[in-house]
Parts: sequence; C-alpha cells; structure tokens
Amino acid sequence: MFILRRAPHPSAIYVEGWELRTRISRLGSVPSQLNAWGYLWYHLAVKVVLDTAALISAIRSSTGAAAEIVRLAAVGKLTLLMDYKLVCEYRDVALRPQHIVASGRRSEDAEATIEMLEAIAAPVLVRIKHRPLSQDGNDDMVLDVAINGQADAVVTNNIKDFRAAAERFGIRVLTPRDFLIAFRKGESHHAC
Repeated sequence: MFILRRAPHPSAIYVEGWELRTRISRLGSVPSQLNAWGYLWYHLAVKVVLDTAALISAIRSSTGAAAEIVRLAAVGKLTLLMDYKLVCEYRDVALRPQHIVASGRRSEDAEATIEMLEAIAAPVLVRIKHRPLSQDGNDDMVLDVAINGQADAVVTNNIKDFRAAAERFGIRVLTPRDFLIAFRKGESHHAC
C-alpha cells in the first residue's frame, strides 16, 4: 500500500517514506512501469497547463471534460502549472458576467474555484520567453508557463493555435476530452 503526501518540493511525492523523485534518480532512469500515464508515478507527476478557455469550460459546465480535469487536479491526480499572469487572466475572464450567467452559479463560486486552483497548483517562474510563439499574446503566456514549467501537456479547446509552438518543445496539445481519454487509457505521455 502506498502512503502519499506532498514533498517539500512541488514536483516530488513521498511514497512509503521515500521521496520518489530521489529514489528514481538513484536508479539512473525512470522504470518503464512508472513511465506510463496509467501508473501511480505518472498520474502524480503529469504536469498540465489549462488554457483560459478550458478553465472557463470547467466553470460553465461541471459535467464536462474540463471540469473533470479540474477535479483530478483537486484530488492530486495531476499537477496544474500556473504563474501570476495566468491566474490574473483566469480571474479576469471567468468573472465576466456572461460566464457567470452561463454557469448558473454566483461569481463567488468561480472565484472559489480559481482560489482552489491557486492553492494546489505548482507555481512557475517564467524566466525564458521564446518569441514569437503564436499570433496571440495570451497564447504565448500559456506557452511560457508550459515551457518554463516543463509541462507534459497544454489542455485547450484551441488546438490549431497552440500545436506547432508547443510541439517544438515536446509539449502535447490536447482538448480536455482527448486529455482525459489519454489519461484514463494509461498511454505513454511520449506517444502521440
């Protein structure tokens, strides 16, 4: 039985008293059974950046794929990456009246969701900005977090604007639905 708790470093996990990241580095490489999405190590180590549109989908509909990704992050099955600018954009867009009305909830509920994500997300310090990445500066902001945080995937409803730039850095770009399918199937994060 595994006993899990967060390690002092946001990307490390303790398993049965060992910091798994350290234990694996002593082995020299990640064992193949720990490298698949369907196994404990990868589910806890997969790092994802949610595009603002995907987060808005989660807030507007609690039954969709994007909302399920937020739930997976909330229970610690994956790691969301964020920086301050991305959280500000989340808040700015999510609290617009049209999104609040469409969700059928109060603005306090959307704010609570964003605050929860801030509390559980791994913070990313954007040190390097590659330019130009995309035609939209807001897309560049999401890509900056993904690149600097060494994300495994960007989850977005806007595949075409992200794919070319993200894949140059080995980052998968998936819709919320496709991400959940891959996550649940347990496919390798290196396969595409």
